[in-house]
Amino acid sequence: MAPKSNSKTTVPDYKNIPHSHRLPVTHREVQRTFGKLSRHSLISLAQQWLAKKNRDFCRPYLLSDRDDDDEEEEDEQYTPAQSCEELQEIYKELAARKGGKREIQDRILEGDWRKGISMYQLATAEIQYLLDHPNSLRWTAKRLARIPNAKSAVLDMEVTNDSEHLPRFQAQTFMSNLSRELTPLMKAHYLLTKIKTLPMTILRVYIHDSPYSTEASLATDNSSPDSAKSVFFIWPNGSPFVYSSIANHLGQVISDDGRHLRDIVQQAIPKAFSRPSARYQLASTNFTTKSLDALLTYRGPGKSNAAAGGWSVFQDHSFSQNALDFITSQRGDAHEKKGADQETSAGATKQGPGRPKRTLEDTETSEAKRRREVAEGRFGTSAKPNDGRGLERFEVRIDDSFPQSRTSADGNNDVDTSDLSARPSNHNRRGRPSLLDRSLEEIEELGDSESWVPDVRAVFQGSHVFAGIRQLVEQGVVDGEKMPGWMTGEAGVTIGAVKEGRIRTKKGTVPGV
Repeated sequence: MAPKSNSKTTVPDYKNIPHSHRLPVTHREVQRTFGKLSRHSLISLAQQWLAKKNRDFCRPYLLSDRDDDDEEEEDEQYTPAQSCEELQEIYKELAARKGGKREIQDRILEGDWRKGISMYQLATAEIQYLLDHPNSLRWTAKRLARIPNAKSAVLDMEVTNDSEHLPRFQAQTFMSNLSRELTPLMKAHYLLTKIKTLPMTILRVYIHDSPYSTEASLATDNSSPDSAKSVFFIWPNGSPFVYSSIANHLGQVISDDGRHLRDIVQQAIPKAFSRPSARYQLASTNFTTKSLDALLTYRGPGKSNAAAGGWSVFQDHSFSQNALDFITSQRGDAHEKKGADQETSAGATKQGPGRPKRTLEDTETSEAKRRREVAEGRFGTSAKPNDGRGLERFEVRIDDSFPQSRTSADGNNDVDTSDLSARPSNHNRRGRPSLLDRSLEEIEELGDSESWVPDVRAVFQGSHVFAGIRQLVEQGVVDGEKMPGWMTGEAGVTIGAVKEGRIRTKKGTVPGV
């Protein structure tokens, strides 16, 4: 008979990672996350963890936790506190005085939470860094749309309630359904929290590539340095859109495994919302940016239509009159402003005894003033340099046919361009394929047409793309009157195809839908 072993056997389980599981303070994810936070954020997080509602899974190392066998170390830098209330007073004193970030970081990792950082603490630390640096991650906007049922009748001009198209967001039910979809595929830790300062709800998913959900398996740090473990999803309040991003660190290249894990979670989200009578899906909106403010502007509450560019005056209520009477009201405001300026100038000449005050000469020429007014009409209230809503990259593909010259029209041109449109667009391209690469159907369609459509792409890149285009219009570099509408950002997308002066998505549908 074989002797009994005292070692405990670990078997795969079907549980999620709870909030109370701890990571060692020397873990790579802990060191990376806490090293990026500021002093103020670290103190705010410590005070949040010490609240009564969070003490069950954020318990610090207290004096009562010291074993009797463990003698007090002479080189112990931080003496354990006797209670959580005492720690709260300590961190209040640290917040009231000045100091360095390293002081707070060492006290948290080497003192008050020396036994490990819980999964809840790590999640709140990553969310705090995201709120402190809203431009640190690259976000992709998806639209939560209902899959049409073939059995139900669909009318072209049917007017229905919006509640019939979007599901109600109930956190407990959604998390239960999402966990049921992902648990057979991976072990994960979930944290769903509502942000008070911004109109949105954040879901953080920490992906643990292991069949075990124990603290021992979490402590094993055998992943590659480029592997991303956290995925963020944001739901704007009252909006059909979902933002997704991978929590990568500075200089970290996201591997294909990280994108694959993000896609798995992304596919499970509409399934968690679905029910037998209503099925949902996440549709692409061709909108990607690093700015959360730009996301809320273009894909936020009440921004499901493409009301950008010059149409932004109707979107942000820049005037109090009726939108249908916009031109009349603008002319009236212009006449009123002109009359007020004449009265002011007349009053300035007659004001005070002696010589009249000399008014400052207007250095702006009539041509520059006209260009500024054209830019204001094309861009409206959008595309301001310091509005905090900048898009870093805007890429389009021109699908218009190449204009035929006179020689080709008369049949005297011997150049054969029949096979140029049939060539794949990514023939000599390296790296990941672009979303603007033509599909096989599009290549076949271009091959059947008589005209030649070259693969021409335009990429605008910078800190604020459309603000830069607006400045070029004001300086006269770009003709604001002949400029197409997609150059003003009114399509509300960051990637698309242009044909006959109008931007379309890859499938030829309305942009952003």
